[in-house]
Amino acid sequence: MTIYTPDTSSRHGPKYRVIADAIRDDIRNKTLATGTKLPTHRDLAYRLGVTVGTVTRAYAELQRSGVAGGKVGSGTYILDHASERQFFPVVPTAHNAILTASSDRAAQNLSNGNSINLSMNRPTPGPEADALAVTLGELSTADNLSILTQYNPAPGIDHHRAAIASLVGTVGLNADGEDMILTSGAQHGLAATVLGLLKSGDVLLTENLTYPGMTSLVAHVGARVHPVEMDEYGMRPDSLEAALRETGARVVYVVPVCQNPTTATMNMERLNAIAAIAKRHELLVIEDDVYGFQPERRDPPLAQLIPDNTIYISGFAKSISPGLRVGFIKSPKSLFSTLTRAVQITGWMSAPLMGEIATRWITSGIAQDIIAWHRTEMTTRNGMAAEILQGFDFSAKPESLHMWLRLPTGHNPDVTIRTLSQRGIVMAGPESFITTQSTVPRALRLCLGVAPSHGQLRKALEHIRSVLTAEPVQAHNLFEPMVM
Repeated sequence: MTIYTPDTSSRHGPKYRVIADAIRDDIRNKTLATGTKLPTHRDLAYRLGVTVGTVTRAYAELQRSGVAGGKVGSGTYILDHASERQFFPVVPTAHNAILTASSDRAAQNLSNGNSINLSMNRPTPGPEADALAVTLGELSTADNLSILTQYNPAPGIDHHRAAIASLVGTVGLNADGEDMILTSGAQHGLAATVLGLLKSGDVLLTENLTYPGMTSLVAHVGARVHPVEMDEYGMRPDSLEAALRETGARVVYVVPVCQNPTTATMNMERLNAIAAIAKRHELLVIEDDVYGFQPERRDPPLAQLIPDNTIYISGFAKSISPGLRVGFIKSPKSLFSTLTRAVQITGWMSAPLMGEIATRWITSGIAQDIIAWHRTEMTTRNGMAAEILQGFDFSAKPESLHMWLRLPTGHNPDVTIRTLSQRGIVMAGPESFITTQSTVPRALRLCLGVAPSHGQLRKALEHIRSVLTAEPVQAHNLFEPMVM
């Protein structure tokens, strides 16, 4: 039997991404069929001349993009996307009944019965499906729908932009509709910003552990990231000053609220310190506030403190609905045209239908109700995690979608992930969040929102506690058979 090995010889970029992209291409061209078992981490690492951690990170990338998945005790397999899709009838619900949605119903809809995936940072499905049914019903009888079927200005339709401006006001950011650029999700906003600001050879400063979607974008345009040390309040001012002296960078990327993956959150003192540095050095700040709607109480965004230095980006994905793909940028006036052109280049405009749904939800109060529902749900889930993992070293915030769990002495991330996968718990490796460091943190991000029910989340957390309480398994004691 032929042993599958992806061809990475003509590819460039980070090794884990090269491997993942090669496997994706082999899936597209039918070299890899649905159900094919991928080589073990150790086997593929040996044949490609990379570390086991690099292969683990590549497989995690495939799992996040939905093309591969783990089966309990038997490895990683190529998924059948057609069979994975599920379509459910939506019954129209009165507005006052929308918030009766629950995690139990989500469990009925989304559980696959085989594994619990804690690798994707997304909110628990809640009342948004019922809200969508109501809104689509209203739209079906509305007049003047033709505007939603036509090309519209790249920044978005005026009343959509005004509604988004009113929503960001709830997190302490003063904005007018004319300040806003609508995008197809926050990731689109990040992509347009990177395209508009960075070129090959430029340096982007980031937290030393950061969102892999941003590092991928930076690599794609030929720029590079430079890590800046963090503490419990996010990026450290002294480390930012040192990085500016070392690199001469002109752009920094930060996630000030519930930072991904560490949950670090900037307090007012830290926000003021970062703002002062940005003004002193004429530094542009890309503020990714995608988690900013989660806390019930929070300090204002950097964009409120230094509007002329900050590109503010957020969206619906983490607090309202990831499927609507509604995102937005508040730009300094000096960069508005540049970022608008970048949005046009990458998608011409956001979908007007998505903007209309978002606008109706905001103006009716439904969006704010859904945010509150998810906030309450995540508070419950974080409380459960704190109870089960009591005694372990972790960072968390009451309403956060994720927590950052530091592994006890002797426990290795790769080994822990593999052991949990044998119990049906899917985790992503910490390699995803590093930038240029040679060392990988001995910690795991636990995504608490994705488990369809409280019962499944509890089961997953209890497995994690069991594995980390047991005597650690040494990496050299693991045996993975060669794929024949």
